[in-house]
Amino acid sequence: MERNVGPVMISRIGAILTIPLLSSYPFIALLKGLSLTLVLDCASVLKNAISVSITTGLFLLQNRSVTQEQRGAANGISITGQSLFKAIGPAAGGSFFSWAQRRKASFLSGDQLVFFILNVIEVIGLLMTFKPFLALPDDNIS
Repeated sequence: MERNVGPVMISRIGAILTIPLLSSYPFIALLKGLSLTLVLDCASVLKNAISVSITTGLFLLQNRSVTQEQRGAANGISITGQSLFKAIGPAAGGSFFSWAQRRKASFLSGDQLVFFILNVIEVIGLLMTFKPFLALPDDNIS
């Protein structure tokens, strides 16, 4: 797929598909029984497949944006940052989710606030794939 549409488009398409998927999770929670299990499993598989596509596209962009001599350092910094956020993410997300569940408001109460914030982060990530934020690689493969 990357050769047909390019790593930037893979990341953009994945981000665009993730936004409505994340928005649907609070409504999926209203289901019960077998329908809840099936829909939640399908949504989770789709979300994981999209996440892998986005990550792969971003890794390809990163590897093309530096010279061969700098590739190891760039990958090391990238993996270090990714590991740091994977370590901090569950604790920060858990405390944010706990706070959101206690928050009683007429607008974006409970888990709707959590998924709204996740969508905001996804939109910021999508916007970062456009100029002037994205430096295209030397071979101009978009």
